[in-house]
Amino acid sequence: MEILNKNELATYLKVGIQTISYLLYSKQLPKIKIGREYRFLKSDIDSWIKDQSQSVKTLSFKGAR
Repeated sequence: MEILNKNELATYLKVGIQTISYLLYSKQLPKIKIGREYRFLKSDIDSWIKDQSQSVKTLSFKGAR
């Protein structure tokens, strides 16, 4: 079980810290809060990415009519 902090997650997703902060603020990321800090299970993030890509495919398919 691999656990990532915000910086490691930003690097893993190849996005900026501001993007991670926005996703946290908008409650879109699966997270664990430890004290004042958030941590992220890599397996949960991978599942979240898979769910996001399936949503996009569904929307793209419906929009193609």
